[in-house]
Amino acid sequence: HQLKNITKRKVLIIMGFMSVDILPEEPFTTTVPVVKPEKMPMKGHNTTDNGDGAISYQGQHSELDKVRILDTETMTHVVPNSQPISISNECFEGSVFFMIRTPDVDNAKDNNIHSMGETPKRISKYFKPKKRHFEFQFQIKLKKVPTGPLFLGCEVEHPIKVGRVTKGLTGFLLAMIRRINSGFHYSWGVDPKDENYDAAAVAEGNYERTHLSFPVEASMDRIIITKPGETPPQLGYELHESNESVKRRRKLGAGCIDWNLEDTYTMCLWSAYVDWIRWKSLNVPGCRPFSMTTVIGDQPIYLSVYELTNCTFKEYKKKKPEHYQKDLSNYTRLEFSNTTTTAGGLAERLMKNKGLDRQMSQQTEEDSEIF
Repeated sequence: HQLKNITKRKVLIIMGFMSVDILPEEPFTTTVPVVKPEKMPMKGHNTTDNGDGAISYQGQHSELDKVRILDTETMTHVVPNSQPISISNECFEGSVFFMIRTPDVDNAKDNNIHSMGETPKRISKYFKPKKRHFEFQFQIKLKKVPTGPLFLGCEVEHPIKVGRVTKGLTGFLLAMIRRINSGFHYSWGVDPKDENYDAAAVAEGNYERTHLSFPVEASMDRIIITKPGETPPQLGYELHESNESVKRRRKLGAGCIDWNLEDTYTMCLWSAYVDWIRWKSLNVPGCRPFSMTTVIGDQPIYLSVYELTNCTFKEYKKKKPEHYQKDLSNYTRLEFSNTTTTAGGLAERLMKNKGLDRQMSQQTEEDSEIF
């Protein structure tokens, strides 16, 4: 029984971070409610880094301060439940909006309700009738047309430590999921302590990180394509896609979307199985909530969108090559950490460096006053 529960915890990463239809969270809906657009950013929703290592969560629920989201390319902190954040790189330009369920959604007596700003309150109301614990929305225009398949990946920097028996059972379950979802890919990564570790191959990029990934077309809960001249949906609200479109994407997978430079793509990913504030996995049938540290240790989690550049969409479906680092083109990579449970990572390092810079700056000012 213990072994069965341990295995469930390992596989939970797949069910929690990727929107596969193993555990349906909410029924499809085609009802489009009328919403009154608001101007963003709202007053009091300061999401900027103050330059001294402190990130402002003014107007947010106090528990949200535990969550750290970092764009690893620009080293920019993103505060959820606030406002769309612009992202631009060589692959695309657009905005992202992160929404996370806060404790007030399920507790009407939460003391934070009175100090929260308008947007956080609206987002809490948005989550109220839903089971999901987070929803990440993206709205982009591509700067280059992908020639290879696009994947949504969940990865960690260091290998997950599991026993041989647990790893074997988990591998069996992952293989079963791979048969159901043909585009699904996973790797246990490489361990420097392994006797078969090849340092030269790693240096050349001929290795895979510890990760799970699905084709973007099949993993996103919603994808809305807006043609030139049309108005794309507003981020921070419900995104609507027909049932037929969703089913088609999930059936066909990689290559079923016409990626081009003219259209605007609005996408979202949600899940009821991950609580970023408490850093727990929950709502999985037959398994009580547990800390994600029991699966991956105290390391941060990375969500990324990447292109596999060494094959075309059709070639991938036939060959299904490994996702070696040298063959990946990252469109975006976000680091998720928690100030109370994780250790290491870029966000922690950035905060420490800025704190050190501030101390040195203060010391320099004091020395100047002396002389």
